[in-house]
Amino acid sequence: MRFGVRQLALSSVLAFGFVACGGASEPSEAQMKDAMDYAMNHPPGEPAGEPIKIIFFKKEACDAPTPQGFRCTFDVKVASRNIGASMYNNISFAEFYKDKESGKWAMRPPF
Repeated sequence: MRFGVRQLALSSVLAFGFVACGGASEPSEAQMKDAMDYAMNHPPGEPAGEPIKIIFFKKEACDAPTPQGFRCTFDVKVASRNIGASMYNNISFAEFYKDKESGKWAMRPPF
């Protein structure tokens, strides 16, 4: 009995270690929302315009990781005085990846 308890304890510790250190976990809903908010309000190569606010965001699912990151689907509703921001209401998926410099999740929109 003692040997079985030791094995169980050791396997639990190892399993927890693999989960905690296993870098290929998908982004959470909050991380996806933050990445999308940053991508919308900080377009590369352009000055920031009217702020875009995410009113509703709901993560649906993420596919298995690829070299580009995770392809995740979601429902989103945004609001802004900028009429061009409404295009974000029509997207239902994007690629999310971990930025190597900042360590934060980033988003590649599908357009």
